[in-house]
Amino acid sequence: MKPFYLAMAALCVTAGPVLAQTAPASPPAMQLDAPRNEVWLNVGGFSRHFSRSNGYNENNLGLGAEYRTSPEVSYMAGAYYNSVRKTTTYAAVNWQPWSIGPIKLGATVGVMDGYPSLAKGGTFFAALPMATWEGKRYGVNVGVIPSIGKVDGAVIVQFKLRVY
Repeated sequence: MKPFYLAMAALCVTAGPVLAQTAPASPPAMQLDAPRNEVWLNVGGFSRHFSRSNGYNENNLGLGAEYRTSPEVSYMAGAYYNSVRKTTTYAAVNWQPWSIGPIKLGATVGVMDGYPSLAKGGTFFAALPMATWEGKRYGVNVGVIPSIGKVDGAVIVQFKLRVY
């Protein structure tokens, strides 16, 4: 578990300077009502795997938090009961520089653990495309895990509640 905490600390320390160079998503006049310093909670999510015959758990309940620092960037961490019926902990940066109407588009990059076929269940880096819709109190994150190597792909959905 120690590598997970080291990787999470490295992610937090290095993400700020990298993302500080990000160009604004919209002109300054449009950012008057831009969300800043929002806190969201989630109770895990749901997945729908592309390979339907492997008996995956698709009810991925858990607990997580997301801290949005700008319209483009949020930090996520939590734990959930994963598709292979193990506990996964994760920490990630969600960078979404594009939008189509109220939908933010980008990628989530971070570290996670708990999948025996990857890094022997230990910590590994992960990245996936992510779309987000956020209302005043409720939101949803939708991601796509591509099928690559030992990974059976899936679409993931995570509902969230704004608490601050």
